[in-house]
Amino acid sequence: MPHKMKLEFECMWKKVLTEKFNVIAVGKLFRQTTGGLVVGCEDGVIRLYHLPASSNVDAQLQLKLCLETKGGPLQSLVLDDVTKFGSTDVISGDSRGTVTIFCNGQILNRQSVSGYSVNCLQVDKNATGNLSIVCGDSGGNLNALLPYSQVWKCQLGADSAQAATKSPSVKCLLAATLASSSGQASNYVLAGDDCKMLHFLQQGTTVHRIQTPAVVTAMCCGQWLTKDEVDVADTRPGVVSQVALGGHDGSVYIMSNFQVHVIQYCNVLLPITQLSRLPSIHGDDLDLLLVAGHFSSVFLYHAKQLICKCEVPDWVNTMTVADIDHDGNEEVIVGCQDQTICALKLR
Repeated sequence: MPHKMKLEFECMWKKVLTEKFNVIAVGKLFRQTTGGLVVGCEDGVIRLYHLPASSNVDAQLQLKLCLETKGGPLQSLVLDDVTKFGSTDVISGDSRGTVTIFCNGQILNRQSVSGYSVNCLQVDKNATGNLSIVCGDSGGNLNALLPYSQVWKCQLGADSAQAATKSPSVKCLLAATLASSSGQASNYVLAGDDCKMLHFLQQGTTVHRIQTPAVVTAMCCGQWLTKDEVDVADTRPGVVSQVALGGHDGSVYIMSNFQVHVIQYCNVLLPITQLSRLPSIHGDDLDLLLVAGHFSSVFLYHAKQLICKCEVPDWVNTMTVADIDHDGNEEVIVGCQDQTICALKLR
C-alpha cells in the first residue's frame, strides 16, 4: 500500500459573480493566446472572463465578452474545435432543449433538439478524426449533431424492458475510447440514467449496458486501480481502461473491462455531482480523483485513500481543471451554488 501523501489545497483567488450560473469551463477561445474562464449563466448568456495573472485571494475577474444564446438558463457547456476552423468553439445546452454553437464569437447554429433540459454535452471523436456533439436531456433523449446537421438520435433504454415502466432520464455522459481485456479499443458514449443503468452507445445504438450499484451522476477517465486489481491496463495514448463512476448516494466505483468492481473506491455519503482527474504526482501511475457535490468541500483521493479536502463556500455545481497559472500543473476551478468561483492549487 503506498504511503499517504501530504497535500493540501491553497485558494489562489475567489470571486462572487452577480449572475447566477450552472456551469464553467476554461479554454483559449477565438484564437486567443491566453485562456479565459467561460461561465454559462441562468440568463442565457455565456460570459468570458480574463483569468487573474497572479495568485491573489481577492483578485477580480475582468469581464471580456458576453455571448447571447437567445435561449433559456444554461445547463451544460463544452469547448472544442467542432467546426475545424482552427479555433475553439463554444457549445451550450439550455433548459429549453436548445443547443447553441458559437464560432469566433458569433452564433453559428442554434438547434432545438428536444423539449427537455439539455443537462449533458460531450464531443465524441473516433479514430479517424470524425466527431459529433452528443446531447443528453432530462427526458432520456440522446442527440448527436454537427453544426449544420443531425447525426443520430435515440431514446435511452427504448430497446429494454425498462422502457415499458419508466422513461429513464440522462444523468451524465462521457465520450471515451475504451479498451477491453482482449486488447481491442473503440470509442463509446457512456450514458448513466436514473434507473441505475450504464449504457454504452456507438452511432446511436446501445451495444452494451450494465447495472450499477447506484444512480451514476458523474464520470471521468483515469488510472485509479493498480494492474494487480484490474484485468486490463492499456497504455496506448488516448485509450482508457478505467472509468470512475460517482453515485447519487455518495459512492464511487471503478469500471474496467465493461464491469464495475464490487469494492467501493470511496464514499462521501452525500450526492456527487462532479468528478475530475488530476495527474499522478506520486510516482505510482495512479491518478488523483477530485470529488464534489452536495457538500461544501472538494475531496481529493489517491489509491482509495482521502488525501485532503478543501472547504468551499457552498455546494459545488460545476468543476473543471486547467493550468491557469502556466506552471505546468493543473489547478482546480469550482463554481458554487452561492455564485462563488474559487481557484484551488494543490501543494
